[in-house]
Amino acid sequence: MEELVNRNYRAELFGEELYSALARDEKSEKVREVLQELSEGEGRHAKFWESIARSRGIKLRGLGFLDKLKLWILRRLRKVLGLALVLKMVEAGEENDAEKYYRFSTSQEFTDTERQGFRDIMMQEMVHEDMLIQTQVNVDTVRDTIYAISDGLIEVLASVSGLAGIFSVPLYVALGGLIVGVSGMISMSIGAYLSAKSEEDIRNNALRKARLRSLLEGEKHEEDQEVSRTGESVRTTAISYIMGAIIPILPFLLGLGGLVGLVTSYAVTGVATFIVGALIGVLSDVSPWRKGAVMTGLALGAALVTHVLGLLAHLAGFS
Repeated sequence: MEELVNRNYRAELFGEELYSALARDEKSEKVREVLQELSEGEGRHAKFWESIARSRGIKLRGLGFLDKLKLWILRRLRKVLGLALVLKMVEAGEENDAEKYYRFSTSQEFTDTERQGFRDIMMQEMVHEDMLIQTQVNVDTVRDTIYAISDGLIEVLASVSGLAGIFSVPLYVALGGLIVGVSGMISMSIGAYLSAKSEEDIRNNALRKARLRSLLEGEKHEEDQEVSRTGESVRTTAISYIMGAIIPILPFLLGLGGLVGLVTSYAVTGVATFIVGALIGVLSDVSPWRKGAVMTGLALGAALVTHVLGLLAHLAGFS
């Protein structure tokens, strides 16, 4: 019981500190207010565990060095990865709070008063989840960015790997990789534009029909104030793709050729792909380690296949 109380007390204390820190760093007033309210809620839950500890004579332990280090890291990651991804990282691998408190509310280890307190907290946690959704933190944009980086990494690594089997001059391999990267960026940007534009056209058509229906029914219909996201989607895709594409090319741009250049390209791209895969795992609520490992294996496997094809082309006299 002592360990259970301490573990949950520290979890609520950590949540209070984290949401408070994220609120201080947040520019959006709406999101900042939600985060501050979440922090205050976690603080109340921590005090509830304090009351349970007092009634049982349990000595509570506050946040330790590792907890404070984790807080520091998450605040720094917030500046790099954004709020949406950091919140998903915090949730990853943790038990759903509402489910946890429901289980406590049915446990005979606690008194009737405590079980009722757990039910109250369970309802509050469910409201907290809805509050985070209502902040309109755009996880989709983050996901699109990461997938575009992943595409750039994998496609260009496979390309330079095949070219390295044909050309012995690093600059030729780098130029070939850049051409593939730029063409891929253009192709993905066009695809993103067409997709976003189609969604926008469908939405606008639905709005026009709604306005016409309102006019026929004699009702006042407010104009939709939503700003088109088509341009934003294209920019996000283009920038993210080329960021990923540059990584496999870098060793060849730096003049590394032959086996050294190829191995270096594989190594840096493998690390980058693992990180991107882990982030996709976090957003997809699957194991980040497994997702990262699978994506890295697929990327390197595709690169090896194209490298063999390049060697065969070289042996056949195409270079």
